[in-house]
Amino acid sequence: MQAREPLPQFTGLRGIAALLVLFYHVREPQGVNLHFGLLDPFSKFGWLGVDIFFVLSGFILTYIYGQVFANSFDGHALRSFAVARFARLYPLHFVTLFVMLGVYAIAVQVGVEPRETSGYTWEGVILGLLLVQKWVGVVAPNQSSWSISVELANYLMFPLLVLANPFRSSRYWPAIAIVAGGILLELIAIHPVLRGMVEFVMGSAAYVQSTRFDPRGLSRLAGLIFVLPFVLFYFADREMAGLAAFCFAATMVLLCNADESFTSFRRLCSLKLLVFVGDISYSMYLLQWCVWVGWKHVLAKLPIFAEHPYLMVACAAASLILVSIPSYFIIEVPSRRFLRRALTSRHDVRQVPIHDVTSGR
Repeated sequence: MQAREPLPQFTGLRGIAALLVLFYHVREPQGVNLHFGLLDPFSKFGWLGVDIFFVLSGFILTYIYGQVFANSFDGHALRSFAVARFARLYPLHFVTLFVMLGVYAIAVQVGVEPRETSGYTWEGVILGLLLVQKWVGVVAPNQSSWSISVELANYLMFPLLVLANPFRSSRYWPAIAIVAGGILLELIAIHPVLRGMVEFVMGSAAYVQSTRFDPRGLSRLAGLIFVLPFVLFYFADREMAGLAAFCFAATMVLLCNADESFTSFRRLCSLKLLVFVGDISYSMYLLQWCVWVGWKHVLAKLPIFAEHPYLMVACAAASLILVSIPSYFIIEVPSRRFLRRALTSRHDVRQVPIHDVTSGR
């Protein structure tokens, strides 16, 4: 199988999503509701970054692996896909789960009673290790891992989705699927796992639509479409899940063939700094709860941070990024390479690319 063309703009988009989630988490240190002026909509609704992850995951996996499962279930390709996804998700998840258990044990030993204890049960640990905790509504020790529990469901669904190929009968079916998915999310209160799966399918449809539609005349609207949910939700003071997912899917269609003008959203997403943040975004996401718990419940009590909460937020964000860099290079990358080499045969390597064009979920 030939290597696919790199898509740095989507790595940068994932970096933006990771920063949005971070922005949301640092909004309320110790019960203080902070405001950030014109950036306040992106802080208040920064959790939409997780929805971006799910839509983006469907888009990128279809781009990389779509042809592998399009005609049949090849056993070698299926196994190689599973190995690649396991190597992507599990090592850092395993480490952060036990880091949180260690933090909890230390806190109890020194007499600090953690406020959040629901994840520190045998049920939470076991289901968290299996990455199925969100399927049954259980909290794991690292609460951030709920979204990769949803992502595991997406991975299990993906080969069946591509094999069924519901978008091939008409050039308009992908667009219809995106609109239908948005309407479904808008009208029905869906379980978080099903919501993530619908968004994943919308992302997959967005990739197929990008191959059938040249959006260059509309590509300059990508940035406006992307920010629309945040601004609209802020002034309406309510979430519209379907609209958000639709806008994110539409943004990805436009980014695929967008122009490279200085003011374009594609150029912004392709900036080396944002691409690097996208590379370390998985570490940022899974380490977020670990780092933020320490800041929110321990360091926030220091007089300087109690008096200057915005300084605390800046320091917490900076420390998370600084911790995520060695996590990416010391844990993520080496463990991913080791597992892929150890668990993938030479024949499997020829079936599924070892290196993702974007290091997405």
